[in-house]
Amino acid sequence: MRIKELDALRGLAAFGVFLFHFQLFNYGYLGVHLFFIISGFVIFLTANNVKASSDFVIARFSRLYPTYWVCLLLTFTVLLLDGQEVTLKQLGYNLTMFQMFLGERNIDGAYWSLTEELVLYVIVFGALVTGTVRHPRFWGGFMLLAAFGGLFLEPDSGLQKNLQDVVKYFGLFVAGILFYQVYMAQKLKLEHLIGLLLCLVVTTQYTFGAHLSYYNHTLEVLVICACFGVFALLVAGKLAFLSKYKWVLFMGEISYPFYLLHQEIGLAFRKLFPTENIWVHLVLVAVIFAGIAVLASLINRYVEKQVSRSLKNYLKAWSWSINWPLPYRKKGTAPLPAEAATSLAPQATDPKTAKEVVLKQADKASAP
Repeated sequence: MRIKELDALRGLAAFGVFLFHFQLFNYGYLGVHLFFIISGFVIFLTANNVKASSDFVIARFSRLYPTYWVCLLLTFTVLLLDGQEVTLKQLGYNLTMFQMFLGERNIDGAYWSLTEELVLYVIVFGALVTGTVRHPRFWGGFMLLAAFGGLFLEPDSGLQKNLQDVVKYFGLFVAGILFYQVYMAQKLKLEHLIGLLLCLVVTTQYTFGAHLSYYNHTLEVLVICACFGVFALLVAGKLAFLSKYKWVLFMGEISYPFYLLHQEIGLAFRKLFPTENIWVHLVLVAVIFAGIAVLASLINRYVEKQVSRSLKNYLKAWSWSINWPLPYRKKGTAPLPAEAATSLAPQATDPKTAKEVVLKQADKASAP
């Protein structure tokens, strides 16, 4: 079983971001915040169930990079044909996914969230290597403290602004980790409640859409609170009805390539038909949505499910000689089987039962 409700939320988040970029939902950019909560949940799940730290790296690399490279090359080609200023040097930097740290612009504006994901992966990898991954009070607390400290950085200063742009999302990742712990314990402890409230308070002190002409901080806070509330309902098993909506599950399945493709390619197509007529705009957006969804589904089928899996198996076979054991794992202790599937199944109230059904989806998780 999989957490179909989690797929549904991922699909809704991707759809919200899409609507934002085509001026149909002013606060749709906050769908990324929901992505980050999901990432905290599933990445912590993954880290708790790998045999070695190298397995974590291989799983994340094979999951993210093949699809990213295909989408990047498609976007680069479209922008080049559209006459936009993109260069081979910029493409080269973007292939690393570390372009922000290398001082280069993203070829597609949506790529900024991948940088946030990579920062989380580095932190979790460090926790794996040091044997503290199962003690998130330490490194999760550090992340939340960094998010709080970011409030005092000067956003007009280049270095401080870049640092703030990274840590301002840490509260969302930590919230996902806490939601995972609540799910596994099947009980909301006081420490979880306090932690989630701190994550929410710190996160809402930032202004994520202040550059927008219509920005209203109160409305932004309400949407962020809704993200936390919806995820709490998911953890409590109250969103089972979402699994009935096939289009939402489909969007969740293709959310990663859809997210990577929709912005610049969609906007380039939209520019071909300049009009301010709302009905024509809606028709064009519907066409763009359908086209991107078809393209994303093909990439999901042939790259995410085939190329990524083959790459992962190859890297695992190759890395046997550098497969570092995790410090915290006792001899003879095996992780949960990889084929065990993620499920929020409301009936799984026993922690042992819950743990047996939460793995498969973690392997495909990412911010989008």
